[in-house]
Amino acid sequence: MEFAILLPLMMVILFGTIAFGIALSRLQAYVSAAREGARYAAVHCAPEASQCSQGLVQSRVAAAAAGNPLNGSVNVSTDCSVNHGSPVTVSWPQPIPIEIPFVGDLSVTVNISGTFRCE
Repeated sequence: MEFAILLPLMMVILFGTIAFGIALSRLQAYVSAAREGARYAAVHCAPEASQCSQGLVQSRVAAAAAGNPLNGSVNVSTDCSVNHGSPVTVSWPQPIPIEIPFVGDLSVTVNISGTFRCE
């Protein structure tokens, strides 16, 4: 009898822990990808290209996101070929899904960003 009462609560706690762990793992992957994109923009997309573009930074961020899908396009704040020494920020809004059985959808949208100094 007691087990039947406590089982749903234990399942919510178990699946909630798993869902939040997955969400934190995705958040860490996105922040790392943003930092990689900012570093890539800060060094003018070298050594792969002579001219850095939004598309090159976007593909670098998507590759660094470790298979996690990106939401929309990545914004690059500064053109480092003109503004040496100023910070360049790569950012985008990203929904992080958190779905727990018996509780529902607790998804949040986080602004992911990474900043480096232009070289």
